[in-house]
Amino acid sequence: MKPVYISSAAALSPQHSFDNEELLPDIVSTDTGKLYVIDTDYSKFINPVAIRRMSRILKIGISTGMRAVQLSNHPINGIITGTGRGSMRDMELFLGDMIKLNEEALNPTYFIQSTYNSVNGWLAMQTKCTGYNQTYVHRGHSLEMALLDAQMLLNETEEPQTYLVGGLDEMTEDYFLVKSKKGYWKKDIPNSLQLLKHNDTPGSIGGEGAAFFTLTNQAENAMCKLAAINIIQNPTEDIIKAAIDKTLADNNINIKDVDVVLCGLSGDNRFDHLYKSVFDNMTAHTTIAAFKHLVGEYDTSTGFAMWLATELFKHQQIPEVIIQKKGIHPDIKNILIVNHYILNSASIILLQL
Repeated sequence: MKPVYISSAAALSPQHSFDNEELLPDIVSTDTGKLYVIDTDYSKFINPVAIRRMSRILKIGISTGMRAVQLSNHPINGIITGTGRGSMRDMELFLGDMIKLNEEALNPTYFIQSTYNSVNGWLAMQTKCTGYNQTYVHRGHSLEMALLDAQMLLNETEEPQTYLVGGLDEMTEDYFLVKSKKGYWKKDIPNSLQLLKHNDTPGSIGGEGAAFFTLTNQAENAMCKLAAINIIQNPTEDIIKAAIDKTLADNNINIKDVDVVLCGLSGDNRFDHLYKSVFDNMTAHTTIAAFKHLVGEYDTSTGFAMWLATELFKHQQIPEVIIQKKGIHPDIKNILIVNHYILNSASIILLQL
């Protein structure tokens, strides 16, 4: 497929990533094993009357999406999102009411807002976009499926078109408790900034966030090019290495041309070995960086990595807090995102300036 272009990007995360001129200022850390989104002034993007009846994930998703629309100079032709969990809090409240009220006289608001596509619906109303509207719920591949759908749609036409594409997930106390019983999180919780040094035990730390992008088939005024998306199920070290080699070959670049690799290292000794081929095969030219010690583990964390990549292109510098192995490159033109989620899904995304 032909590449598509990112014309704007916005992210709400556990770091100061929203509406900040600096790149990752005042790094936030935690000793609780949970990294929550830093709230913004949602009333800038949502009617204050509507805010009162919205769940937190709705406010986060709508505000991030609207900010991406504001930053883009293109009219929106469609909205595509990916979410692994949707609105966890609304679902918990609805199920709790079902039990307490014996399934009688239930408040429908929680049910309506707990549906996975509720953010899409609100964004469509806010932007008055009556075009294509789709939500993907594919666990660790949710955002990647949304990006792939947008790429295919943009490849089908020569007419200028733009799609708002994003990923969002929230973490609740109940979700954290349930997943702790499934071995998602570390039992001995380190400080989040020290997470990757504790990669000799299973588990990671919990996170959440939202990231939205406007994807277009017009190269003019673009932040960067989305050159390739490669989705992998049940990855091994060899499969990931082969997928990286194929992704680069398909785009006529070599390993030595990759300036930065953003790895989804999570400190989990069951999965971090999958990135061994990245460390072993990248040349001295390439900087290897990580991001999950800043935002935690969640289904659509690739979105934060993509937002971070657009900022690296913009600033042409790499914050020390994310560097795992420093490379020697005069500028940043090719960024490879390699991410793995705990349910054995992985993806490789190539972004180019």
